[in-house]
This record gives sequence, structure tokens and C-alpha cells, in this order.
Amino acid sequence: MIVLIGWALDNAIMRGLGEPTAAIHPMTTLNFLLMAIASALVFAGQPRAARIALVFPAVYLMVLLFQHITGFDSGIARLLFADKMALAPMVRRPITPVGPVLVLMLLLSALLLLSSGKSNLRWWAGQIASLAFAATLLLIAFTAADHIEKGIQFVGVTSGAGFPVLLLCVAILISVVEPQTAPANNRSPWRTLQRMQPAIIVCSVMPALILIGLRESSILSDAELYFLIVMANLTVLSMLLAYVTHRANVQNRLLAGGEARLNSILGTAPDALIVTGDDLVIRTYSRSAPLLWGLNSNELQGRSLATLFDAPIALPDMENGATGDTTSHFTTGTRADGVRFPAELRLGIAEQEGERVCVAFVRDLTERMEMEDQLNGLHFQLMHLSRQNAMGELAGDIAHEINQPLTAATNYASTADYVLAQGGDTHKVRDFLNEITSQLLRAGGIISRLRAFLANREIELRREALEAVVQDAVNLVRIGSRRVTGRMIVDIARDTPAVYVDRIQIQQVLVNLLRNSFEACDQAGREPQITITARRVGEHLVEIEVADNGAGLPEGFAE
Repeated sequence: MIVLIGWALDNAIMRGLGEPTAAIHPMTTLNFLLMAIASALVFAGQPRAARIALVFPAVYLMVLLFQHITGFDSGIARLLFADKMALAPMVRRPITPVGPVLVLMLLLSALLLLSSGKSNLRWWAGQIASLAFAATLLLIAFTAADHIEKGIQFVGVTSGAGFPVLLLCVAILISVVEPQTAPANNRSPWRTLQRMQPAIIVCSVMPALILIGLRESSILSDAELYFLIVMANLTVLSMLLAYVTHRANVQNRLLAGGEARLNSILGTAPDALIVTGDDLVIRTYSRSAPLLWGLNSNELQGRSLATLFDAPIALPDMENGATGDTTSHFTTGTRADGVRFPAELRLGIAEQEGERVCVAFVRDLTERMEMEDQLNGLHFQLMHLSRQNAMGELAGDIAHEINQPLTAATNYASTADYVLAQGGDTHKVRDFLNEITSQLLRAGGIISRLRAFLANREIELRREALEAVVQDAVNLVRIGSRRVTGRMIVDIARDTPAVYVDRIQIQQVLVNLLRNSFEACDQAGREPQITITARRVGEHLVEIEVADNGAGLPEGFAE
């Protein structure tokens, strides 16, 4: 911007960035400004806009290079301030020299690679920016050295003009160099070489720059000077390569140790561990993985993870998910012999050498589910024994309850026999027979309820009227009313819907709670006052509450 303002104001110092006799071309300044804007867009996360901003600089630099090669003057360099350029001390070079053009083309290439977003291309952006940095230093040195003959079409970068270029090169390098806090798996010899390459490129020209600056005060001949430049460059390169080799050797040992630990984990992991790319193609796996599917040790390599399971695999978001994100679900695997097995599949995202990979942990759930089935069977048996125990404690009361209708039926039968023997009214005999039937049905109903309560059966969920379920439980407890005293109040709200339950399980819980209530009141020496309340809780739930006037829980029992 300073250069363009200098051209607009006809200020020689501003248009040369401190060098009044070496004005910078306005069109070249405009294109460098567009490149600086593009770099800011890349750093701001707008790569598409950055590439659009680089279109005009790319066309402009290609035209300038074509002019230098062919000698054809397209006039593109004089699109801005042409009249002032004719009067400026630049008559002998109407377009930007080849050296600066090549440097700007290197910067343009680096910015295009930087805007791609791919890690391998971004690395090349750093190398090209390093080359542009070194080339700019050489151009500045050649321009500043009076004793070196300069071709008017090649050299022409002052220190003031080169400073913004150097800053842009440094900004690109900073954006692509990995921080020292990078994960340990990224600190490989290759990564070390990547970080060192910019320094190698720049340092390789430093001896030449120093010796060029000392040429005027030196007593050496040109041949001796050139020999020293070559030897100095070789010395710097040898030292840098020695350092890189040492670092690579150290990191190779670290990587070898890490690889040994990884192989130990893969060899001893009880669950199958599989690493794939985002295409689900298997890259590596633990020793237990092929055994889980009944395969040979090398038959998993290169296969798709999706072929090992019956259902599709739901991957974590490979693009937007952060490393460490995991998903877990249950699925079914198929062994090599066609046998299916239940499995738990956990998928996670990891990063390896700048590339995202998928890590799968697979656990065979066959034994776990068999154990759960055994536990469920034991649970059913325990519930059955609990019901039998409850009825065993009430056996005497149950016998009394059944004996009542049977005794009544016997009495009615004796009376009917007596009436018939005396030649009495047959209508009364019919009434006695109806009473006998009623009493026998009453006894049969009691036995049916007890058989259903004591039956050893699977859980059977059905829609049930809650009031009927609760009332049956109350009737079971009231059997043997000689022991049951006090009051039992059933309070079920009218809006209570039908419930989807196993009738016998709910009755068993209620019978146990009611028996506990009677025992608690008996121990406290109080006449039982028991309330059974049912009400809707939420949209899909019903709550049943049993309250009594017993002594309550002992102090500290809840803790």
C-alpha cells in the first residue's frame, strides 16, 4: 500500500520503500498485495477465497515470464501509472526483472499449496517458501554488492523491497511447521527431516552471502573466493545432515521401542483390535482378531471390516469428529464356518502420520449372554421359591379358607338330603343345590389363584387392569382372615390406565409388602392401618405405594 500511495503522490522514497532510485513497479506491488491478502485468507480459514485472490497474480506473473523469454512487450506492466513510470528512474527496465518474478512465482506456488488443506501439499508449501526466502536473500546480496556485474533483466531487489517478501515467507513457514507438542507418533525421522529442510535450504546460501559481502575487502582471487564459497556450503550442509542423522537415529530407537510395545499389546490383547482406514480396509490387527472369526493369521489383511459383520457399520464422523471420539453398539459377527455370534463393536478415530484411521475393538459376547441366561433362570427359580415360601407360611390359613366353602357345601348337602327324606319341598332342595355349587366354585377359585401364584413359568407381559391385579393380591393376603386384622384401604385413581405387566410378579411384590406391613404393625403392637395407593406418574408410568403405621426402619438402616 505504501508503494502505491507513493506512485499516486509521486513520492520517490515511498514508491521505493526507502530507496528513491529503485522504485518498485506498481503492477508488481498490486499483485504482491493480492498475494498477501490471499495468505491472510488462508490463515483465517478461507482457502477458496484465497485461491480466487491468486488468479490475477498467477496470470500477471506468467505474462511477465513470457515477456522475458520472448522479448515481446505486452504492456501489462504499465497498466498503472504509465505516465509516471516513463519519468521515473526505471527507463532501462520497463518490467520487473526475472529474479523477482521467479521469487514471486515461488511464493504464489507456496500459497496455492497452502490453500489446498492437505497435509502433504502444505508441507511442500513450506519447502517452496524456504526456497523463495533463500532466493530473496541472494537477490538482495547481489543488488547491494557494487563489485558484482548485474544484468539489468535479472537482479533488482533492494533490502526495502525484499523485506515484505521475507516476512511473507516466514509467515508461510510458521503456518506449516508442526509444533514441538505434536504427538509422539508424529515425531519420526521423516518429521524431523521435514522440519529441518527449510533451515537446510536457507543455511546453504548463508556462506555465499557472507563472502559476497566481504569480497571488496578481501585479498583473495575470484577462484579462491569461489572455492571458499563451495567449501563453506559443503561444511554447513555436512553439519546439518549430521544433526538430522543423529536426530533420526535417536527417534528410530524410540520408534523401535514403541513398535515393540505395540506388538506386545497386539499379541496379548484379549479382545480383537483392528485398525482400518476410512475405507474400512483392514491394515493391522491383534493376534486374537483372526481367532475370533476362525481365520488364519494372514486372512484378515486387506479385507473390509464390513464383511465380518451382518449389519452395516456406523462409523464416527471421520471429517468433523475429533480424535478420540468413539461409538459403541451391539451387532452380530459371522465366523468362517458360518456360525454367528453376538459381539460388542467399539469404533474410535485416531490420527496416524497426519491421516485419520479407524480403530475397532470387538468383544465376543457369547459367554456373557449364556451367563445372563443362566442368571435369569436362577432368578425365576428364586422367585418361584419365594412364592412357595410365602404360601408355606400361610398354609394353615389357606386350608382354613378352603375348608369354609367345603364345610358350607357339606352342610347344604346334608340339609337337602334331609328334606328329600321327609318328602319336603323340592324347590328348597334346588336352592340348596345352587348354594352347594356356589361354595364349590368359591373353593375352586381360591385354588386357581393359588396355583397361578405358585406356578413356575416364564415372564408373561400383558395389558392388565391395575385394580384387579391389586385386589387379587389383597385377597391372597386376606386368606386366613383369623390372622389378618385391621384395615386395608385400596385407593386407585380413576384416570389410572391399564398397565403392561406380568400379573403374578406384581402380585408377588404386593403380597410380600403387605405381609411385611402386618408383621411390622404386629411387632409394634398396633392395629394395622395399611393403604395401597396407585397413581399415574409421567406419561407412561404408574406408581403403586404401600404405606402402614408400623415402627418404620431402624435408625441408620437407610444409610
